[in-house]
Amino acid sequence: MAGITQCYEVACCDRNRRGGIKSIYLINTDNITGTTVATTPCAYAYDAVTLGAGTCWFKWEFDRGSAGYTANASRENGSTLIDIELQFYIPKVTCAGNEKLMELVTSCGITAVVETYADDCDTPTANNLWFVLGWDEIFDETAYMEFTSGEQSTGIALSDANGTMVKLTTQQGEYPRAFSETAQGAMTTSGTCTSC
Repeated sequence: MAGITQCYEVACCDRNRRGGIKSIYLINTDNITGTTVATTPCAYAYDAVTLGAGTCWFKWEFDRGSAGYTANASRENGSTLIDIELQFYIPKVTCAGNEKLMELVTSCGITAVVETYADDCDTPTANNLWFVLGWDEIFDETAYMEFTSGEQSTGIALSDANGTMVKLTTQQGEYPRAFSETAQGAMTTSGTCTSC
């Protein structure tokens, strides 16, 4: 039977933290062929997310200060599910933007890697923390995210917001796993598509 085997400490630098997401990378879940779970320094992470031949992560840009994710766990009848929601705001309603939004709408499953502004202050070089959404070690590829809503508005007054708030959601059996520095390096050097 699993149980508590570790303590949890809040470091001084954890009290000075930043919220929000810096980068979002998306891929069709079908293009993922497997994962490698990390063993050190944090075992609750992926050291690799392996992609099929000729596939890559797509970086989605958004308005600064508009992106974040939530993970809300609930337990019922002995089962725990974690509702995940990723949201971000795409400024300006355009033809090209709507074409790309329709790819999210019609996707058969999305996995995301997000880079947060929070950093791991326990390491000598405090790197931003990254997480995988839409894949876990319980449901694997069936934990994929889906397009839930895309509230679009041109506004009315000249000073009104003009753009689309996108929300992708899923239910996972685990809290999001970290995306290790090893995995980040592999993704950013050869696994990210270079053109939009």
